[in-house]
Amino acid sequence: MLCNSLTKFVLAPAGLCTVMLLTGCAEEGTEADGADTSGMPSPTGGDAADDTDSGNAPADTGTPSPATTTGDTPGTTDDGPDPDAPVVFDFAPLPDAPEFETGCRKVDFLFVVDNSGSMQSQQAQLLASFPGFITAIQASLEDTVDSYHVGVVTSDNYNGNAPGCTSIGNLVTQTSGFASSNMNCAPFAQGDRFATELDDLQAKFPCMAQVGASGSPIEQPVTATVAALSPAVGGPGACNDNFLRDDAILVVVIVTDDPPYDFDMDDAHPATDTSGWYDAVIAAKNGDPEAVVMLGFVPWDDLSCVGLGNESPNLIGFVESFGDQGVLASICEPDYGPIFAATVETIVTTCENFDPPA
Repeated sequence: MLCNSLTKFVLAPAGLCTVMLLTGCAEEGTEADGADTSGMPSPTGGDAADDTDSGNAPADTGTPSPATTTGDTPGTTDDGPDPDAPVVFDFAPLPDAPEFETGCRKVDFLFVVDNSGSMQSQQAQLLASFPGFITAIQASLEDTVDSYHVGVVTSDNYNGNAPGCTSIGNLVTQTSGFASSNMNCAPFAQGDRFATELDDLQAKFPCMAQVGASGSPIEQPVTATVAALSPAVGGPGACNDNFLRDDAILVVVIVTDDPPYDFDMDDAHPATDTSGWYDAVIAAKNGDPEAVVMLGFVPWDDLSCVGLGNESPNLIGFVESFGDQGVLASICEPDYGPIFAATVETIVTTCENFDPPA
């Protein structure tokens, strides 16, 4: 005889664990499932068939008969709830997890303009190309970006600026000197020392960016960039207060003809220590290299407008250190428009992939 046992554990309504032991046996040579059980002993010791045929009810063994279900509602019987039915825990569905938005809503533009004596024509190129550049960016990001900061710094200390903010890296709000706009560009709509989308950028940017060509021949455009992004000038009441935002991408545009063999204090000079440049910019954006676009119009490739006719390895390497986020162009480009147009795609991609800090 073959026997199989099945132990079933269920959680009763009272919280107690009920164990039911079910045993089934079959004669050798027969299958347990579907086997002829007419000859199997009944729970009373007699044949089940005999009890049925004789009309006698099965003997009471003192064990309650298993409840039968109606087949209509699980866990119930004809007499009410089934005490032996397992408890079913009916939890409400979990709410959907909130969607986290990615992509930028804000862009900070920092233009670093060389104001040395050889930069008059290059500044004119920048001013001529800016309207198309900013218009293309606004058109490309009109569904996502709703806030722009636009600021300008020079490549050295700038005496034409407002009193108290004449050090390298301070945002320009007024200009003076040869070939400059010679204007006070303030006030700005937001009340800070830079323009925003609330200003007429087509008018404000030329005022700020035409810094003239009366500056020092010791050109330090990258030093100016690092200084402009430093906490020292970005704090409350400082010259660059509120300009740099954690939840905005940063677009830096450097325009310089700084040659490598000029003064040993130049950023382009071979003796210059460039090791901290890249790290300083990334640190200003909370360590996120994907939050920065670096566009450099520097002595590279076409050198027709550069006095000494040499490329600037320091400046080229700085722009290239940003990888796909770096755009390299020649300061001597006859038209900056196509370079700006190509950079728009990089800016849009950077904006789409930006994950603002919480």
